Amino acid sequence: MNVRRPLVWFAVLGVWLATPAPAGAHRLDEYLQATRLSIDDERVRLEIDLTAGVAVAREVFAWIDTNRDGQISNAEGDAYARQVLRSVLLSVDGQPASITLTEIRYPQFREMSLGAGTIQMRATANVSATGAGRHQLSYFNTHRSEWSVYLVNALVPTDPRIRIAGQQRDRAQHGLTLDYTVRGRAPWARTWSLLTLLAMAGALSITRWPRAGARA
Repeated sequence: MNVRRPLVWFAVLGVWLATPAPAGAHRLDEYLQATRLSIDDERVRLEIDLTAGVAVAREVFAWIDTNRDGQISNAEGDAYARQVLRSVLLSVDGQPASITLTEIRYPQFREMSLGAGTIQMRATANVSATGAGRHQLSYFNTHRSEWSVYLVNALVPTDPRIRIAGQQRDRAQHGLTLDYTVRGRAPWARTWSLLTLLAMAGALSITRWPRAGARA
C-alpha cells in the first residue's frame, strides 16, 4: 500500500504537467490584445485591453514612449491609441464604421515590466440607424500581428430588442463576424413617447404663462 501511494502521486503530477494553461493566460513573449464589443442599434462600443508579456514589455513601452524619457505623455498616449485604431477594421452591414477614441489609460513602466500592466482603450463607432431586422457586424484587428495574440468577444446587449444570433471567429481571433437581430419598437411605445413629449411641452407653456402676465 505504501508503494502504491508514491505511484499515485507521480501519476497525478504527470497529468497536472500535461494539462494546458488556461485560455486566459498568455506567454511571456506575447502581446495580448483582448477586445469586447457592445452593440446598440446606432452605436458599437469597443473595449480593447492590451497586455505585454514580461519578455516584450520593454519593447512595447518603447513603441509608445517615443521620446525615450521613461514616461508616457498625453500626446504619446493618444498617438499610440490612434495607431491601434487605424489597425482595426469595423463594419456593419458591409458599411465601414469610423471609430472614435473616448478613453485611454496607461500603466507605469514598472507594472508593464512585470507583465501586470494593461493598456485600457475605450472607443465608439456610430453606425447609421440599422432598423429592425437581421444585421451583421464585422471586426478585424491587425495591430502588431507579428508580436501578438488576440481575443475577441461580444457582450450581451443591454437593449432587450437586440439579440445575438451567431458568432464566427478566425482561428487566431484577429476578427469576429457577428449576426444579430433588432426587434422593432412596439406601436404603443412610440405613442407613449409622443404623449410624453406633448405633456412636457404643455407643462412648459403653463409655467411660462404667469410670467408673461406679470410683465403685462
